[in-house]
Amino acid sequence: MLHWDETPLDAVLLDLDDTILDNAAGLDAAWDAAAQALATGLGDVAPATLRAELAAASHWFWADDERHRRGRLDMHAARRAVIGRVLDVLGRTDAALADATAEVYSRLREDGLAPFDGALEALARLRDRAPALGLVTNGAASAQRAKIERFDLARFFDVIVVEGEAGFGKPDRRVFERALAAVDAAPERALMAGDNYECDVLGSLGAGLHAVWISRERPYRQPGSELVRPAPPRPHRTLVSFVALVEELGV
Repeated sequence: MLHWDETPLDAVLLDLDDTILDNAAGLDAAWDAAAQALATGLGDVAPATLRAELAAASHWFWADDERHRRGRLDMHAARRAVIGRVLDVLGRTDAALADATAEVYSRLREDGLAPFDGALEALARLRDRAPALGLVTNGAASAQRAKIERFDLARFFDVIVVEGEAGFGKPDRRVFERALAAVDAAPERALMAGDNYECDVLGSLGAGLHAVWISRERPYRQPGSELVRPAPPRPHRTLVSFVALVEELGV
């Protein structure tokens, strides 16, 4: 039986992106390629200028809660919107160029996606010891299921809840309740681990679970504000990786 802070655990729930899979791998290279593609298409704007504009447009897009929700359910459309904003700001609106550049960026991000070092081995060890193991991930059904299939992850989990299939996502407590109901586990005997402080930590604590923040020293940003870290309703732990969590569980 697994324990967390002396509490027996009947279920462990895990996030996918930037917890098991390194979704940020190749991020800078993909934006650099997007800037170069835009520079080639425009012909008279330096890639460095476009790279700075892309960073500003990305921050603008993801800082809004509603755009964030829509964007994670259609990542290509979100990337096209970011690139389109850059072109609009420059007075060079070009839907075809925005779409083509978004394709370049998306292809590179998909090519760079990979599990964190040791994550699959740790997941296999946890699967052998956990009474129930769940995957709880935000995002579009097709995109998240493609990642799960690509890395053969379904075999590790008793339940998988995807935002695009459920119709709601983290931090909505219904996500955690659905996962726990599927494995007949009570929240007070369950643990959620993920990299997003609001969705994974605050969401699961609010639903009554124990929580682990996989931080990798990434600060939480309240949309439209300075860097902040909202006080959680109950204590949580902070670890640097999913592998560290599995080690902390003694697996």
